[in-house]
Amino acid sequence: MGGMEKESDQLLHEIIQLEVEIDRIMALNGNCEDFVVKQYRQFILAKRNKMKKMNFDYKDFLSY
Repeated sequence: MGGMEKESDQLLHEIIQLEVEIDRIMALNGNCEDFVVKQYRQFILAKRNKMKKMNFDYKDFLSY
């Protein structure tokens, strides 16, 4: 497995962990979003954008 694939898999793993943590926090807060949930959502968005960029660049790399 290449370095880019490992990093993409790591990002996906971190996104899943953050989503699980959001579910836990929301359950404890009675399904109300607080600052921590909003911050976690921003982290997820940043990780998803990075992963999309990596995968897009990877597709360009394969086409050469």
